[in-house]
Amino acid sequence: RLAAALVEFKGRMWMLGGTENYYFGDSKSLKNDVWSSADGKRWTRATDNAGWAPRAYHQAAVLGDRMFVFGGGNYVPEYKAHNDVWSTTDGTHWKRVSDKAPWHPRLWFSSVVYRGHMWVLGGWSNTPSKNWGDAWYSRDGKTWTEYKAKTTWKERHELSAYVMRDTLWIAGGHAKPLSSEVWSLTLPKNWPGSQK
Repeated sequence: RLAAALVEFKGRMWMLGGTENYYFGDSKSLKNDVWSSADGKRWTRATDNAGWAPRAYHQAAVLGDRMFVFGGGNYVPEYKAHNDVWSTTDGTHWKRVSDKAPWHPRLWFSSVVYRGHMWVLGGWSNTPSKNWGDAWYSRDGKTWTEYKAKTTWKERHELSAYVMRDTLWIAGGHAKPLSSEVWSLTLPKNWPGSQK
């Protein structure tokens, strides 16, 4: 499969959803199953049906004692994008945290955990057809706040995002044209108090 979400949670690697057909997702190829492994060789299925809609091009994050899955959907032949958020404490039993987060439904976005918050960064949608250049953060998956900087990167999808040395970094992506830019954000020590 491809376009699954992957995270480390409670000492195991977790793979969530994805599609078994390159780009062309349908009811047979789109997945909402959850698998985990402690060594990458032996995998255990936690559930065949996590409760959230089958999807690809989504993201997952681990915050505290919970694993989250959010966004994503399907590209072709039937475009569908989500902005829902789900969480679990064991990988098997999932609860919906939000039906509709305030960020637009999207595919091909990136996510990191930075300063105790999950972040949604960029992405693409087909309703309207556009790249996104926004950044949103949440401590619980239910309440989201848009981060607005004075200077920001051009809208893009399929960007890479990571955290290193207390700084959030994004690199590359499809910004019409493809981009090799690298951008960084270092928040003040008193954040998020400085944002309220």
